[in-house]
Amino acid sequence: MGSYRKLLGFTGGVTLAFAVFQAVIVFSPSLSLYFGAPESLVANMVALVLVGFGVAGILTVFGLYALSGGGYIRALPWVKPMLVIISAVYTLRGLLLIPEILVVMGLLQSAIPIAPRFVVLSLGSLLMGFVCIAGTRSGWHSLPSNGNDLAQ
Repeated sequence: MGSYRKLLGFTGGVTLAFAVFQAVIVFSPSLSLYFGAPESLVANMVALVLVGFGVAGILTVFGLYALSGGGYIRALPWVKPMLVIISAVYTLRGLLLIPEILVVMGLLQSAIPIAPRFVVLSLGSLLMGFVCIAGTRSGWHSLPSNGNDLAQ
């Protein structure tokens, strides 16, 4: 099995786990607050559930595309551009790590308090972005070019 398949399979599996986690924490306002939901959103349970399930839905799509690129499920349309988008989203989210570290260290002022756990979450996103980039880049020529190709 190609290394790109393992990398994209890992990306897909972890992303689907994130999706399940996101769907579960929407039913706990305290957990939602702990993991960064704004108080205004947590105060409105309907909005919290809708936004939480929306994020979980996006993560599910991302996970399925990563698994498709790795050949673990049937080829989905637009696998290559979707893997580029997924890589970019994870990496850009992970780049929040830089200002978060500066705030936690007291080198940068912020109106929003940054808990150390947010640094860990950003680091995880950045690493997922790098894993997805590595899998996409190394498997680019083997990835299906359209939804009719079967991932090998």
